[in-house]
Amino acid sequence: MELTFEKDNLLYSLQVLQGVASGQSTLPILANVLIQAADGTITCVATDLEIGIKIRVDGVIQEEGAITVSARKLADVVKELPEDKTIHLATTANNRVEITCGDGVYKIIGLPDEEFPQLPAIDGESLTIDGDTLRALLRRTEFAAATEEVRYFLNGLYFNFLADRTEVVATDSRWLALAHCDPLKTPGDNDGFILPLKSVKEIARTFADASEVTLSIFENQILFADGNAVLTTRLVDGDYPKYEKLIPEDTTGRAVVSKESMLPAVRRVALLSNPKNYSITLDMETEQITISSKTPELGEAHETVAVQSCTATARFAIDARLLIDILVHIETESLAIEFTGEFAPVVIRPVGDERHICLVMPMRLES
Repeated sequence: MELTFEKDNLLYSLQVLQGVASGQSTLPILANVLIQAADGTITCVATDLEIGIKIRVDGVIQEEGAITVSARKLADVVKELPEDKTIHLATTANNRVEITCGDGVYKIIGLPDEEFPQLPAIDGESLTIDGDTLRALLRRTEFAAATEEVRYFLNGLYFNFLADRTEVVATDSRWLALAHCDPLKTPGDNDGFILPLKSVKEIARTFADASEVTLSIFENQILFADGNAVLTTRLVDGDYPKYEKLIPEDTTGRAVVSKESMLPAVRRVALLSNPKNYSITLDMETEQITISSKTPELGEAHETVAVQSCTATARFAIDARLLIDILVHIETESLAIEFTGEFAPVVIRPVGDERHICLVMPMRLES
């Protein structure tokens, strides 16, 4: 095999694949990237047996062939090569890969491509989603997914195909993030699936610039594809909880506040919150929100933020880490905090965007 690349084209593909070819597996070849040149197309492939990514790379083929080589080591070498010179990659005897760029020659030991696992082929029914819409759904929800292994079915995003909308939701029972878009055509008789959290991050990276993405579902696998890349992943097997029951139908109070004012104030007050639970207190008043924290070993802090409007008063405690993460993911200038009292869920919505909602459960107020 003999290929020629521009540095940016090859480096971008390797950086996309590195998250999958992590080297954590007991199978050494899974730390490698498969480089294939056939039928006039160059592709790079990585898999950890749960997620697989195949990406097309622009380059010139002098001789077709295939080889696998350490994804990390190849990326490290390519990253340091000069920007203004082309990269020549060729296989030599004993599964070596020789990289030539300018005056430099680098030889990396590889493994034969025959040992590399094949990505699954999925022939199920497909649907197409706008790339910006897909990225927004993931961005607005993934932060609230569970990261612990106790309840594995919460370790991902739930896609729920409803008649009037498609909802994407993440929760770990302490908080919840939900975003929706126009209804997508249900693939076959599938009314929903749970996309693992690791896949979510790889999808966002792989299809960062895609204008449209096609989804194909088959049993416990799903495939995402555009004109340049294909990503396959196993789905989480399990029944997602009835998340809609967590969202209160009515609240007694609603405060509208500037994100630019609220977020930095919460961050500052949180610095003196108890590091065991990061609890801060919010006093909702008609003209302002008072944010406070008190820790005997550290000290105390309080700060007021003016509200644009507030319909009721209340006092409740909240985990500052969760509130900060929610505020960071609000994409409008103003947000609405909807509340009922000390023990009721607190709902946070971006003002002017009805397609995004976040919820956080309150904590016990300190006496």
